[in-house]
Amino acid sequence: MTAESQHRIQLRVQLHSGLNTIPLYRVHRLVGYATLTGEPDDYFLGWLTFHGQQIPVFDLNRIVCDEPTPESFGTRIILIATSANAPTPFIGLLAAGVTDTLVSSPTTQPLDLDSFLPMLYTLTPAAPATVAP
Repeated sequence: MTAESQHRIQLRVQLHSGLNTIPLYRVHRLVGYATLTGEPDDYFLGWLTFHGQQIPVFDLNRIVCDEPTPESFGTRIILIATSANAPTPFIGLLAAGVTDTLVSSPTTQPLDLDSFLPMLYTLTPAAPATVAP
């Protein structure tokens, strides 16, 4: 598979506004709907402990559509790698309908992650202190 064809594979997510996609190469990992710690605030849902790291999780549906993500089959946390100036190495995005991938076409427009990730960096609260096991 060529690099160009890999960039055409999209992760399908269902938002209140309809079917959307995220370029699969941007996805670090998918995580099941999990218990989060911390105090939710607006778009911020809480902190996910992932392999010993505290990852902030935001509601993707609320960010894009101003509606909370419903808890349903296929609701997942999508871990996205952040830029070098971000407060954490990853950001989690809670989304519903994360059940499959598809090849991009003229009718599928991927979400422009770079348009809202910098805003989420500024909304990320200070990470909680980690507790040794």
